[in-house]
Amino acid sequence: MLPRRATVSMIYNGANATEQVAGYINSFEYTDVASGRSDSIRAVMNDRDNRWKGPWFPVKGDKMVPTIVLYNWTAPGQVIHFPCGTFGVDDFSFSGGPDKMNLDAIALPTSTSFKSEDRTETYEQATLQEIGQKVAGRAGIALFFDASDVAIEKVEQNNQNDCDFYSGLVEKYGLSLKIYNDRLVVFSEADYEARGPKFILTPADFDPGWTWDTTLTGIYTGVRYQYTNSDKNKTFTVKAGTEERLLTNNEPADNLTEATAIALAAVNNANRGTTTMSLTMMARPGLIASDTIEIAGLERLSGKYYVEQVTHSIGSGYKMSLNLRKVEPRISSPTAISSTVSEGG
Repeated sequence: MLPRRATVSMIYNGANATEQVAGYINSFEYTDVASGRSDSIRAVMNDRDNRWKGPWFPVKGDKMVPTIVLYNWTAPGQVIHFPCGTFGVDDFSFSGGPDKMNLDAIALPTSTSFKSEDRTETYEQATLQEIGQKVAGRAGIALFFDASDVAIEKVEQNNQNDCDFYSGLVEKYGLSLKIYNDRLVVFSEADYEARGPKFILTPADFDPGWTWDTTLTGIYTGVRYQYTNSDKNKTFTVKAGTEERLLTNNEPADNLTEATAIALAAVNNANRGTTTMSLTMMARPGLIASDTIEIAGLERLSGKYYVEQVTHSIGSGYKMSLNLRKVEPRISSPTAISSTVSEGG
C-alpha cells in the first residue's frame, strides 16, 4: 500500500516557489479560525546554506498562498489539495544550531488601513451588507455576505479602524466575521450550527491528551433588554427566554426591530462556549473551522460541537488540533416586546 504523505505547495509574491522551498521546510502550521481573529500560518525553514538570510530574505507584507497537498491519504493514488488562503508576512526571526528561520504570516488585506487607520464616519439608512461593502472596498478586497441582511437606521464609526468597527457591528447583530483568501466573509453561526455534522468522531480517533470543560454557572436562560432613545423619546423593551438566569442588556437602538436583534444576539453570544473540548487527531481532509462534528462514545460529553479552530501541523506526519464548543439551544424569538413614550416626553 502506498504511504500517506503530506506536503505544502507555495505561491510566494505571485510566483510558484514550491520546488525552491520544498527542501527547506522543517515544519508548517496553519491555524484556521471560525471568526473573531485572523487565520495564520507559521513555517519553520532550515537555513543551512544561508539563503533565507541572503537572497531569499523576507520582507514584511510579502504575499504567501500555501496549499496542503495530500497523497494517498484516504485511498491509494489519490491526491487532495487543501488551499489555506492568502497571507501576508507579519514577522520572522532566525536562530542557530542548526540555523532556522521562523516565518509568521496572517490573513489580512493588502491595504494596511484596514487595521491601522482610524476614521470617523456616520452611516445612515444603510444595511449591514452595504456597510460591509464600503469597508471591504476600502481594504481592496471583496465581501462575501452569507446571512440575512440587517437594516440599520444610523451607526457611527467613531475614531475606529475598519476592522474593529465592522467586526464589532457584525457581532452586535449576532453574526460572525473572518477574512479568507482576500475576502471579507460575514456569516451566521446559527445557520452553520444547524448544518449536519461533517464527521462523527469517537475516542478511538483522538490522540492522547484530549480535554473537556464546562462552566459551573451554565448558560443564560433568557434576556431582558431596555434602552431609552432620547432623540426619539422612546423606551424599547425586549424579553426573551425564561428568568431562571437572566442576562440584562441596554445597548443603543433606534427602533424596536433593532432592539430585538441586539437582545437576542447578546444572550446567544454570551452562551457561546460554555462547554468546550480540545483534541488532536490524524488529519481529516475537508474539515474546516465553522463546520460541526458529532462526538460519540463519551456518554454525557457526547453531542454536536461547532469547530471554533483547526490547527494543521505538518512535520513528522500531519495532525489536526481542534478547538470545539458544544452547540447549545439558541433563544431565537422574544416573548415580549414594547416601544413606549418615555416619561416627560
